[in-house]
Amino acid sequence: MSDNATHGLLAALLERVGEAVSDAASTLDGLDDEVVAAGAGEIVAVALCEAVVRIGQGMQADAMTALDRRRREVVGSSMTEHDLCRSLFAEIAMARQASATAGETTYRLARDLEDHPEAHALLRDGEVNQAVVAAVCRETVSLDPSTRAEVDRELAPQLRELGPKRAAAAARRLVLDHEPHAAYERTVRAREERHVHLRPELDAMAMLSIYAPAEQLVGVWHRLDAEASARRSDGDPRTIAQLACDLALEALSGNGVTSGGAAVDVEVGVLMRSETLFGADDASAVLQGYGPVPGELARGLATSGRSWVRRFFTADDGHQITDVDPRRRRFPEVVARMVRAADDYCARPWCECRTREIDHVTPYAAGGATTRANAQGLCRSDNLLKQTRRWRVDTDHDGVRTWTTPTGHQYVSSPPPGAAPPSVLENHLRRLLEVSRT
Repeated sequence: MSDNATHGLLAALLERVGEAVSDAASTLDGLDDEVVAAGAGEIVAVALCEAVVRIGQGMQADAMTALDRRRREVVGSSMTEHDLCRSLFAEIAMARQASATAGETTYRLARDLEDHPEAHALLRDGEVNQAVVAAVCRETVSLDPSTRAEVDRELAPQLRELGPKRAAAAARRLVLDHEPHAAYERTVRAREERHVHLRPELDAMAMLSIYAPAEQLVGVWHRLDAEASARRSDGDPRTIAQLACDLALEALSGNGVTSGGAAVDVEVGVLMRSETLFGADDASAVLQGYGPVPGELARGLATSGRSWVRRFFTADDGHQITDVDPRRRRFPEVVARMVRAADDYCARPWCECRTREIDHVTPYAAGGATTRANAQGLCRSDNLLKQTRRWRVDTDHDGVRTWTTPTGHQYVSSPPPGAAPPSVLENHLRRLLEVSRT
């Protein structure tokens, strides 16, 4: 079956990119030798690549709105709005090789751009970048479609010269001019979305961000800054930035913090080999909720006065936990710990959400066993997604999973690496445990 609409979209994409490449080639031909020697040609290539990305993003939005219309025509009232959107978010994310959150973000931007046709045209022509039009769409989200289109017409002539922050500020002024009450509605809605987010950073560090009402966070910041400045004045050798960070950690954890270190009363999982724990080597370990960390750091965490050791023993294949009852419907906690220890991220391809639910790869209703080999960690959204109409997840004998979407596209995910074969030291520990039990 020929898809004339999509063929037309691809032809338009090819035409726009071709025009951009042709314009860049003409620019190159007009350069004199002196500027070419200084690298002017490479700058033209950089600008061309940016234009192609923008054109692609503009046309991608067209493809997503067309997908949305088609899917709604096909499913009609057979799916709820929630299930339909969840499926679309995941399909778009997997086509982009991105997270479900990224799929939702690009889908919602595509829908918003329908009320901003002039901004969309600028993006499609490569005149502005996606961050600029996304900033404008965020600021106007509380307006009705006709007012959004009016703001779009007034703002579009300025967008070529604005970055995301200035574009957002300009859009905000127009929103306040058109509908002053919309600002208050935005404030109320935003406060309902307050949250805390943890993002891993380099060198065993992380960023904890708090999205909360501005007046509250401003007050918190002033208090931290004042207390840090006072301690610095009293002779504390830490910098004001370090002091403010340590004071915040003390307040949140309830434990004293000195020089970036603290005793932690909640359980923090660190997965490492026995050799690393006992100092025989410095192989990397895994800090659950963060990722790989240096072996020396992991050993320090595991040998502190507040730590304890929980050993995961497996069968010879390095996967199966031997004391699991395969007839159970719910996975026991020991299997859940094993799944999270192996990989703390969702098993769907390209999803980077934390594992929230332990689920059967082969469904329990289809005879799937409640064993480590048949367990996978998923985020809540994707655990529900795979039960959605026309979605399917299959696994082969090697544990490789194939996700099939409602359009028939297939995406493959490999299982996380299993436990390494038992080492000499691990076998010795196992024998000691067996002797102690007899």
